Amino acid sequence: MIIASKLIAQGQGLAAALLKRAATIELDWDLRQKSRFEVTDSQGRVLGVFLPRGVVLRGGDVLVAEDGSLIRVLAAPQP
Repeated sequence: MIIASKLIAQGQGLAAALLKRAATIELDWDLRQKSRFEVTDSQGRVLGVFLPRGVVLRGGDVLVAEDGSLIRVLAAPQP
């Protein structure tokens, strides 16, 4: 399991080419408001997300994993 504990809000300051290559995770609202959870990204890697309590992930946010890889958060469509 790869640990992701750093958040870059809306990928601010990152080059578009890096964001395009980044793996993605699609999360619904219930999961985006949790601070600790496990998820599988678009590349099939299992990620453990550990964020400070109270942080809410939004579509477009970017997580940085312990190995330096980027993971783009997508908001899952909901009714």
